[in-house]
Order: sequence, then C-alpha cells, then structure tokens
Amino acid sequence: MAEIEWVRRIYSDGWHNAFTDFQLFKGRYYVCFRNGLSHVSPEGKAVVIASDDLATWKRAGVPVNTAGDDRDPHMVAAADRLFVYAGSVTRPDPGLTGNDVVRVIRTNCVYSEDGETWSDPVKVYRDGYWLWGVGRVDDQFYGLAYGNEPEARDGQPTELHLVQSGDGLDWKLVSVVTKNGSEATFRVAPDGTMRVAIRGGDENRFTMATAMPPYTDWHLVDAGDSIPAPRLVEVDGREYVIGRQHLRDPADRARIVDRRTSIWRLEADGVVHVLDLPSGGDTSYVGAVQQEDGALLLSYYSQHEVETGEKHFLYPANIYLARVRL
Repeated sequence: MAEIEWVRRIYSDGWHNAFTDFQLFKGRYYVCFRNGLSHVSPEGKAVVIASDDLATWKRAGVPVNTAGDDRDPHMVAAADRLFVYAGSVTRPDPGLTGNDVVRVIRTNCVYSEDGETWSDPVKVYRDGYWLWGVGRVDDQFYGLAYGNEPEARDGQPTELHLVQSGDGLDWKLVSVVTKNGSEATFRVAPDGTMRVAIRGGDENRFTMATAMPPYTDWHLVDAGDSIPAPRLVEVDGREYVIGRQHLRDPADRARIVDRRTSIWRLEADGVVHVLDLPSGGDTSYVGAVQQEDGALLLSYYSQHEVETGEKHFLYPANIYLARVRL
C-alpha cells in the first residue's frame, strides 16, 4: 500500500516559491525553484538549494536572474556538470491583459561543476519555445519544448517538440509530438520506448504519447482530465504520474474549490488516484529522485501552511520534500 513516510518544509522566506525540480549530483541533493513575489511577477528568479542529509538545506546560488521573469527551472545531472534550464518571460506591453498579451519566451541554461559556482546564462533552443521536461538517456540529453512563434499572444496553440542534445547546450529538433502541447515529462522504458506525459495545450485533457526510436512517429492517447506539471516516474515496473489535482465543486464542475499535489497510477484505460501529499492552494510541480531502497523523494511547493485570500496565487508559498513509498 502506498504511504507517505515523512514530509518536511525545506524552504520558506515569505515569498512565493514554486515550480521545483530535484537532482542528486556528486553525492549532494539539489532542489531548484522559482522565487518571486507572486505566481506571476517580473522579478522571478531561479534559486538552487543543496543538502548533504535531506534535513539541512542551504542556498547554493541564484544561477538564473535575468531581466525577465525566470520560471519553471529544471535540472539535469551529468557526471561532471549540473545543468539548470529556466524559461525567461518578458512582456513588451505590461498594460495588456488576456489574449492580447504578447509574451516573449526564451529558455536560458546555466551549469556548475561543483554545485556552487555557476556559468553565465546562455540561450538554448528557439525563441518562443520553453524547454520544459529535460533528462538524460545514456549519453544523450532529451527535452520537451513547447511554444510557437517568438512573440505569440497568450491563448494561441503551442506545439510540443522532442529535442535532443549531446552536450546540454546545443539542442536540435527530433520531432513534433503534438500540435496541442504544454508542460510534459518523459521516461524511456528498457525496450527503448519513450513515454511522454502531457498537460495538454487546451487545459482540458491529459495525454500520454508513445514512440519507439528514432522517436518520430507518436501515438497519443487521451488519459483523463488535465494534470498540470505531470511528472512521469516508474516504480517496481508500474508507471505513475505526479502533478496538480483540481478539486471541483460537485454542483458546478467548472468551479475549482482547491488544489492538491497528487499521485496517480497509470492504467490501460486512464489514471487511478493513489494518494495526495500535504498540500493546498497554489501547489505541485514535482521533482523526483528514487533512492536505492525504491522509495521516492519528491520536491514540491504548496500553500497549505500559509494564510491566503481568494487570489491565492498572490500569496507566499513554501518548498517541501516528501519521502513516499509506492
């Protein structure tokens, strides 16, 4: 039976801390996240904290802090370098709202050889595309980049690209996974099959995509309601997705009454809810590290220990670490 062995708050400074990722690099644990005044605000930056024992955490740098809102940092650990990727968002006309808003998106990358000293940010892949789910398979980097033309307006459909790199800096397009994509992560099965969990560009449905090498012919399956920030993992031969669950008003399904960071098990006909982490309000965006005994360490953010108002996304959020056995 699935269980949460422990949960601890590992970062809290009165700001809105969100969108985590998590890596083990050269024997130390690293968590990255966005630090800003609210869920969306122009001063957002990517922060990295580190720990030797999972109990005491110290800031290991602010590796991405550009003139834009630096968001959704992701990490990849190679043998000799720890890479951080973050989307930088600028709005040429801050006075525009809704679907008239133009967002200029650029993905920046930094790296460190010791987890303390970071390179300068460099642009990777294409302007207009957000390099989101990243990872390594054998000696290659893979990522899932979603976006469209460099100065697209909010609300326009976004393509999801599978991209590949040999060094983590020079990324090339492999294939278009879907023309209606968004946040996505992947895993590669022992037989080489790549499995991709996709939030869904229209915010309505969660999609699973599958392809065999060379990862150019994709088979997409509708797997249920949209799951923001889906983290795809495998434990003991079973596949799980971890992301944000929207709790809806039974009398009005369009109305979201709260949110949770939740774990689902993937089955042939969709997803089965497994458990919820202690969470609420603005929450989710999980990083995962599997330990030698099979347990999962999960980083995430939540507002369940802070007081919020109706516009919960304007209030502080904290970073948490959980140890879970599935």
